Formats: sequence, structure tokens, C-alpha cells
Amino acid sequence: MNRQVFFDASGTRSRWTTRALIFGYLALFGLIAIFSATVFDLPKPDPLSLSLQNARPRSSKPLPPGAMPDLGSAIPVQAPPMLAPVRVARSAAPIRVGFYVPWDDNGAASLAQNSGQLDWVVAGLISVVGPRHELNVAADERLNAALAGTRRPVELFPMVQNAVEEDWDGNGAAALLADAGARNTLLDQISNPLADLGAAGVVFDFEELPPAALPDYLRLIEAAKARFAARNLQVVVVAPPDSSDWRLAALARVADKVIVKAFDEHSASSGPGPIASQRWFTVQLMRALSAIPPDKLILAVGNFGYDWGTKGDAAPISVEEAWLIARDSMAPIRFDPRTGNPVIAYEEDDQPHTVWLLDAATAWNQMKAAYASGAAGIGIWRLGTEDGGIWRVLRSLDRDTPPDIAVLRSTSNVDVEGRGEIMHIAAVPTNGRRALTVDRDSVIVDERYLRLPTPYVIRRTGDHPSYVVLTFDDGPDPVWTPQVLNILKEKKAPATFFVVGQNALGQRALLNQIVADGHELGNHSFTHPNIANVSGVQARLELNVTQRLVQAYTGRSMRLFRAPYFGDAEASTAGELNAALIAQESGYTNVGLHVDPQDWQTQSADEIVQSVIAQVEDRSGDETRQIILLHDGGGDRRQTISALPKIIDELRARGFQFVSVATLARLSRENTMPPVVSGEMIAVQADTGLFMLLSALGQALTWIFLAAILIGMARALIMTSLAFLQYDHSRHQARPPIDPSLLVTVIIPAFNEERVIEAAVRQVLANRDAHIEVFVVDDGSTDATAAIVRAAFGDDPRVQLISLPNGGKAKALNHAIGLARGEVLIAHDADTLFGTDTIARLARWFADPRIGAVAGNVKVANRVNLITRWQAIEYVTSQNLERRALAAVNSITVVPGAVGAFRRAALVPGYPEDTMAEDQDLTIRIQRNGWKVIYDPSAMAWTEVPESFGLLARQRFRWAFGTLQCLWKHRSILWTFKPIGLALIGIPQAWVLQIGFALIAPLIDLLLVFNITSALVQWLQHGAGEVRVEVAVLALYWFGFTIIDALCGYAAYAMEPRRERCPVLLLIAQRLVYRQLMYWAVIRAIMAALRGPSVRWGRPKRRGQFGIRRQRLFFRRVKSI
Repeated sequence: MNRQVFFDASGTRSRWTTRALIFGYLALFGLIAIFSATVFDLPKPDPLSLSLQNARPRSSKPLPPGAMPDLGSAIPVQAPPMLAPVRVARSAAPIRVGFYVPWDDNGAASLAQNSGQLDWVVAGLISVVGPRHELNVAADERLNAALAGTRRPVELFPMVQNAVEEDWDGNGAAALLADAGARNTLLDQISNPLADLGAAGVVFDFEELPPAALPDYLRLIEAAKARFAARNLQVVVVAPPDSSDWRLAALARVADKVIVKAFDEHSASSGPGPIASQRWFTVQLMRALSAIPPDKLILAVGNFGYDWGTKGDAAPISVEEAWLIARDSMAPIRFDPRTGNPVIAYEEDDQPHTVWLLDAATAWNQMKAAYASGAAGIGIWRLGTEDGGIWRVLRSLDRDTPPDIAVLRSTSNVDVEGRGEIMHIAAVPTNGRRALTVDRDSVIVDERYLRLPTPYVIRRTGDHPSYVVLTFDDGPDPVWTPQVLNILKEKKAPATFFVVGQNALGQRALLNQIVADGHELGNHSFTHPNIANVSGVQARLELNVTQRLVQAYTGRSMRLFRAPYFGDAEASTAGELNAALIAQESGYTNVGLHVDPQDWQTQSADEIVQSVIAQVEDRSGDETRQIILLHDGGGDRRQTISALPKIIDELRARGFQFVSVATLARLSRENTMPPVVSGEMIAVQADTGLFMLLSALGQALTWIFLAAILIGMARALIMTSLAFLQYDHSRHQARPPIDPSLLVTVIIPAFNEERVIEAAVRQVLANRDAHIEVFVVDDGSTDATAAIVRAAFGDDPRVQLISLPNGGKAKALNHAIGLARGEVLIAHDADTLFGTDTIARLARWFADPRIGAVAGNVKVANRVNLITRWQAIEYVTSQNLERRALAAVNSITVVPGAVGAFRRAALVPGYPEDTMAEDQDLTIRIQRNGWKVIYDPSAMAWTEVPESFGLLARQRFRWAFGTLQCLWKHRSILWTFKPIGLALIGIPQAWVLQIGFALIAPLIDLLLVFNITSALVQWLQHGAGEVRVEVAVLALYWFGFTIIDALCGYAAYAMEPRRERCPVLLLIAQRLVYRQLMYWAVIRAIMAALRGPSVRWGRPKRRGQFGIRRQRLFFRRVKSI
């Protein structure tokens, strides 16, 4: 073989290419190292000095000994009948039920942490209240997320209640139940929500019903059971304890399960007393078992507390809140041996209080009794108020002894001091400890709290009733933020902007305008994640990168932080508090809010204004309402822009003054936005360059993406239009007559083609209306190729076998050309089968003396898997369509080696041997010599294509490398403009679309995937309004390109002689997966061209897919043209 194009025998280019790559890698590594060194460990400034305002610490203390409540004489807890009256050998574990309410943040946190231990979640999502029996279904994303994240399936049972947040409407429910139509309407209304929620059943919990309403309630349960049984939904009813009015046996007959609430021996509305003494619990259990079959009974075990004062109802509290009361008041928690319930007695503001509670110790005694009774299920009432030790209890019911619940952990409670929406974490939780006394029956008979756990201690500030603060999250946005700044400047109102780092990248001027206008900047993370759901390392990195970005752009640091998704001032769950603590440890002050008009949702400007005004003026609770949350980025903010001046005017008219966060916290702007200290300037300057580089790169990628998509769409439309012109012209073109006497020489170069060579030769000889001679050139095969040809065709004078040492395809073809007698020559690949009239159709065109070559139509024969079907699509929608389009403007770049004919005179001096794509090289050379090349789509051949990604990758690398060689070899066409078709269309489109586009396509795909993923995460976490506009634009362009590509593919199939249905879905999938392999092949070819090695074809691997039956299947269906 002659010296190949790009071959460098000295290896100099390879060494320089390697050096350049190493230098590039080192430069990239250096940039990453510099960036990492400057953002992973930022200096941590001292915390801002915040004054605690309007602190109202709990003025509480233990009651004096004489004022302690009388607990009565000590009766041992284990005195009969303290445990279940009978013990049942269980055949299955009990159903473990957790009761959940959507309005308690701690409940959501508990469910997320412990859902793997539950079988059912009974969620209070549906309420029906009022004289009109209005139904409300709560949307709870936290519940959905917790259930989706479970490792084992947890069934959801929405609970229908006649209450909103435990405010019971007994009379309204009685009226509903008395009306048969209303009952049916209720069942109609809850049917769709149950389906939407994927519920396994429904729980009815109607409380405070008049006794007269109970028969009607029974009818509702019966009707529900009849209606939902067909959908395999269980109907469950909740029954109160210790009530003779409730007919438990009747409920059990009509319901699938009955939940008995085994607590509220003393309720919030009664006087103080044990919530569920052990003796009372046992009585309730016996009563329930006497009326309800065990396989239908679920015992709901309480785990919470009541705090009774001297006036009004008791306040329901969590176990952790009870611990906090005991710690703050220094009152002991005493285990009452008579009832088996803990009790606290303390004094607050000179008023005596009594707290009774149910904790993990009481849960063991009661759950163990329920377990021993054979009850079908055991539930925790409710999630978020429980003692954390109860989860160990729930896992240990099959054991004889209590689990280790000695360690007390405060996971959800918060001790808040002061008022305001600016918070500082003064202390983090510490564990407590208790000691248990267990008798020989494994009953806990005593519990001593040795050390109480301490919760998070939050100190708040910023309580100035006449001040309000405007804050804007999720910017800066080049469209909306300038409009916000203009309004603020016009109204002379300060604001604080909590910026998202990825949105601030490239917005240096905008950030400096915010600072120059006198506003504050705060940190809102870099990618806007839920900080509670990421690791501590990622959380700190989010803060540090955004901090460095702002420092690099403005020369100032940020000391204010607001966490995405839970920016209110009531951070209470472990995740929220941990996120706030990470920010505080990094030198930030956490800024919350209590005025949120939810302007990120679809609301009108007037609705936003009304919501802000109503919330600011609401003084009904203990919350301060001075910090307003609005958004200047993350979506369409037109309504916010329209509402902003009205908000400012309305609040000023009501006497409110607009101030900054610094003023609200009694700090200065220099405190909240200090200049970067001189010691950090070198790192900041380094990061400035990096951020500018990243910004430029991001913008360049965006523009490249848009340009590439537009060019791709234009190419698809232009190529399809040109192809249609050629198609229309060919339909009306008079074809030359076939000359059966014209001698055509068919040359079949073969290297190790024993599987396919016989079928290929026989199919050539089977061609009609053609005078044929065949040369089989055995190019040094090491298999039986030559022997098969001799055995099969040794007696056929039309076939000649030539055996040569291996020298490559081009050399084999040139040797045969020297022996050929025909004026028309066809180079025929051994892995290809011709149609029975393909040769005649190719040869007829040489009646025109201007024609030097004719390209035929290549089809894929072995469509045996997804890879080969994708190639079949490519041959039609890319290669054949492109060849048809280029034929319309006399610029065909390739006569395919699988099916193409050449005039002998045009072949002089033979096939080129210095490129891997000798067919493309020859096609271009023929046209440069003044010959015309045309395309006949009716001259078809079927080729065997690679059936694995590995073989396909090697083939496409050789094709790409050969194409690159040809384009480089014939580059002078671009400035000589000869031939004009190749100079203006054929060669430029190959450089731009086959080579250039393949270089940038992977980056474009990565950019699209990144942006789509980012948008999807934002949409799932915060709604469609948070999806950035540029992401939507990129997606729109890409989908537009895909649609046009699919339509052009459909047109390509419609123009094929052999009509096939266009596989649109496979076509789209091909663009997503298959094309990446083609891009990789081109990139690899470019690297090989730079390095300069010698590239060879290698050994083909044939499967021999061409049997006689397959041939008939293909060729009998060819349309005669």
C-alpha cells in the first residue's frame, strides 16, 4: 500500500499530540486544583453579634412539695389484669401502623426516617366539615416523597375526618350522616382522591358524634364497604375508647378493620390525669376483643402528652416537648406506679401545671399486651409526637424482654428564645438517659429519668413591629432583576437579594448594580438544592462556591443565608436545623421569613398584594411578620413585578417602614456585606478569572447548541428538499434502454469471506439482461475463500479467481482492472448481494458519455437486532437521502463500494491506495477530472452490517478516518472551485456536518442532559414556575429539531423505491443513543490523523446471513423500476 494520507513514519506528530494532550490535562487539573483550594476551605468569620429581643423565657419552676398532685397509693403496675387476659400464638406479625398528619413538620420528618418499619401509613389527608359538608384533600409532597423512598412497600390509607387540625365538627358530621344523598356524595367525592393517591384503602375517623348519629355512621361504613370492595380497597373505621354508645361488634361486621384508640382516658377537655393507665388500657383491650375478632382489631397506642393548666383545655404536646418542660422548669418526671404513666408537675407564671405523657416505656407495656392478645395490628398515635425509643419497641415485640431504650435523643423539638425572623442556633442537642426497672414478667414497673436530653436552642431577633423587609430569592435574572431594581430605586426602598450561584454566574454587572443601589446580597446556595437532603460536604460547597462568586464579582462577602425550600423562621425538623447549623458554622446568619405570598406559583398581581398585606397585618399569633419573601428569578416573574410597587405603596400607607435585614437585626451593611479582606484577594482574583472563564464557556456552549440545532434543522430541511427535487426529476426522467450486449466486469475483492463469497458470486451471475464477467480477487485469505470459489465456479467461464498476497482492497481492485475486458466496471463487496437487475440498471446510464460513475442504493440485509435496525434507518435517512440530495446539485461525495459502477476510462489510473475510503477518494477524483457522477436508487444491493457495537465502532472509525483523509487530500477544491458542486456544497457540508458537528455534538448533548435534569429537579422540588427560561428554550429547540428530523426521516422512507414503513420511534431513539457512537468514531479518527499512525482495515467478521431463502425474501419484493 502507498503511503497513507496523515501517515507520519517518524512519529513526530504523535509525540507532539501526546505532549499537547498532557499539557491540556495538566492545565485542566491545575485549574481544578486552584478552584478547589479556594472554595473547599474558606476562612470562617466570627458570627455576627445579634441582640436577643423581646426574649420570653419560660418562667417555670417545680411545684412545691405540698402542691404536688395526689397520685394515690402505689398499686403495682403488674397487678392483674395488667397484661392481656389471654395470650395467643401468633401466626403472623402484626400490621405496624403509623398515624400521620400533614400539618406537623415533625411528623413528616419521623415518617421519612422510620417508614421502613411501617406496613400502613394512616394519613389525615381528607376532611369534611361545615354545614355544606365541604371536602378538602390535602396535597402533601413530603408524604409522597417519604413513601416513594421506602425500601419496602408501605400501604397508604387516607383518613377521612370531620375535623381540620383536630377541630372537630360533630354536629356538621351528624347532619351529613343523616342524609343518604350526602353520604353517597361523600363517597363519590373521595373515590377519585383514593385512586390518585394509590391508596390501599380508606379510614373513617368521625369524632364527637352525637349518639343519635351513630346508626347513620354505621350505614356510611356499610355503603363504603359495598362500594370499594370491587376495587380491593379496605374500609377501616376508628372507634373511641371507653364509650358504650359505639357498637363495636356492628362496626366490625361491616368494616375490614376497626382501629380502637387506646388512649384519652383523660382527654384534653377533661381534668388532668393519666392518658392511658395500664389497668385502663387492659380493660379497653378486653372490651375490644369481646366485640371485635382479633384479625380485625388494630390497637392505636398513644405516644404524646397533655399539659393541663388551671384554665381551659390541655395543650397536646409531644414527648420531647414534655422533656423540655421538665428541663426548663427543673421539675422531675415521675413514673406513677399506680397507672404506669409518667407525670410532671410544674408552675409557670405562678399557675400550676400538670403534664401526663405516654413514652417508650408505656409503649412497651401496652404494645406487648396488644401483641400477646393476637390483635391484627398495632399503631403509633401519632408520628412526630413520639418518644424515639418507641421504634426500638416496635421492632422487639416478639422478644421476651424490653429493648434498650435508655438513651434519650431529642430529634425534633426546638427551644426558641426571643422573637423575630433572624435566627441563631445557640445550642445543639445532647442526649439524655433513663433507667428502667423490669419485673419477672418483663413489665416495666419503674422509669427514672437520670438526665434529660437537650434540644436545639434557637435565639431569634428582628422584632420591630413597624419595620418590614423586602427579600428576593432565586436571582439574579437578567430579565426580572433589573426591573425589580428600577422599582426599588423609584420607590426608594431597600431590599435583600438571596442569590443562587448558578444564576449569578455571568451576571457580574447585575450583582454590582444591586450593591451600588444600596441593597444587600445573601447566599441562597449554588444550585438551589434542598440542603436537608444533601451531604454536609455538598452543602458547604454550595455555600462556598456562591460566596466566592460574589466575592469575585463584587469584592464583598455575604454574611446572610437563606436555605432553599424551608426559609421560614420556624426551622424545626432535624434536616432544617442541620442545614441552618452548617450555614452558621460557615459564618452566616440565617434569615427566615413569615410573609410568603407564594408568588412563584401562578397568581395574579392583586392576589400577591392582598396576601402580603394580610400576612404583614396578621398579629393573631406569636409570630413576627416583618420579612417578606418574593422572587426575582427562577421563572416568569411578571406578576411579582406588577405587584411590587403596590406592595410598597400599600404598606407605607399603613405606617410600615422598609428597611434592610441589617437594620432589622440592628447591624450595619458593613457587617452583613463586608469588603473582602486583603489576605483573600489573591484567591478571589484567581477565582474571578475562573468564573469569567466558566461564564464564557457556558455562554459559548449555549450559542453553539443553538447554532448547531439551527444548522441541523436547516440541513435536514435543505437536504430533504433537494432529495425531493431529485426524486421528482427521476420519476419523470426518461431512462436509457438496457443494453444486454454491454460487457460489464464485476470485481469482488475478498479477504476471509468463506461464509458469504459463494452467495455473492451466485447473485451476481443471476442478474438479468447483462453480459457479465466476474473476477474474484482473493487478497491473501487464510480461510477457504479460494477453495470455495474453485469448487463452486471452476467450470464457469464467466468467473475467474485471482489469488494475491494480502495488500489491501485498493491494490486487489487495481490488479483486476488491468485484466478486465469490460468498459463498465463494478466493484462488488463480498458481504453484499445484488438484486437480479441491479447490474443492468447501473450499466444503462453509461450510454451518456459524460457519466463516469453511477451510485446505487444500499440496503441492510441482516436486520437481526436493534443495532442493525438502527443502521438500516441510517442507510435510508442519512446516506441514501444525502446521496439523493447531492445528486440534485452534482456533488455526490461517495459512490458506495457496496453498489457502484464506473467507466473504465474514468478509473485511470485505478483505485487510490493512500486512503482508507478508496470509494470516496475515487468518486471525488472522477469529478475533479470532469466526469459526472449520478445516483440510481432503483439499483439496489443488500449488505451485511456489523451486529455488535464493537464491530460497528471499528467500522465507523475506518469510515471516519477515510473520510477525513479524502477531505484533506482534496482540500484544494475549496479554493479552486473545481468542480463547483463539490466546492460549494459537497466538501463544505462534509467538513461542517460530518467532522465539525461530531466534535461539538457530545458537548451539546451533555449540556442538554444537564439542563433537562436540572430543570426536572427544580420542577419536582418547586413547581414548573422554577424552571429557568433558557432551559425551556434549549429544550424547545431540541424537540423542534427532533420533530423536523423525524419528518425528514419519514420523507426519506417515502422516496425509497422499495416502500417500507418509517420506524419513527426507532428513528428518535437512534438520535439519542446510536449517534453518540458515530461522534466517538469521528473524534477517534481526528486523534489518529493528528498522531499519524498507519491504519488498516483489519479482519472482517461475517455471519453469512445470505441463504437462498433470505435472498428470495428480499428480491421478490423489489419494485421494478
